[in-house]
Amino acid sequence: MIKIIKSKEYIRKLEKKFQEYFDIKDPPDHFPLEIDIYAAFHQKNEKYFGSKKINLWRITTNEHIFLKCYDNLHLHEVDTMVNALKTIIDELIVPSTEHMKTYLTGIFLVENNNLPSALVSYIENFRYSKVFKFYLHGWCDLRLILIDLSSGKVVTNREGREVANFYLNLLED
Repeated sequence: MIKIIKSKEYIRKLEKKFQEYFDIKDPPDHFPLEIDIYAAFHQKNEKYFGSKKINLWRITTNEHIFLKCYDNLHLHEVDTMVNALKTIIDELIVPSTEHMKTYLTGIFLVENNNLPSALVSYIENFRYSKVFKFYLHGWCDLRLILIDLSSGKVVTNREGREVANFYLNLLED
């Protein structure tokens, strides 16, 4: 019972932090998994010359977060999330000359710390990137983040390392 309260408390903190920058909404229609949180972030940067009528460049950066809670996590469940993220890329991303990058982040919130070392190793070594028109229309990277509530650990792949401290700090608050 305590673990359920703990995961709900972590989700509440996460939603509160996400509301500052992300839109928390229903997941995309064709996403094949039932998830606990879907959040989307969109950023547009532009450079002007003289006035806003003379635009030198414009880029967009996006992130889509899919969080799912588990009592116990197994490798086949990680593969299911990865495959779901790969299939949704074409629905979420519209490649263009203005698109720079999009992160699709799969977060696994786990109650139990009996995680197999093979699972942790798989997440740490996971890499997936999709390039659009030789990077001229941007790219998409998949981030995997495993948050173990019972041990207070956060495990990420290479792309997720830059945001790992954000999730770790929420565990300590």
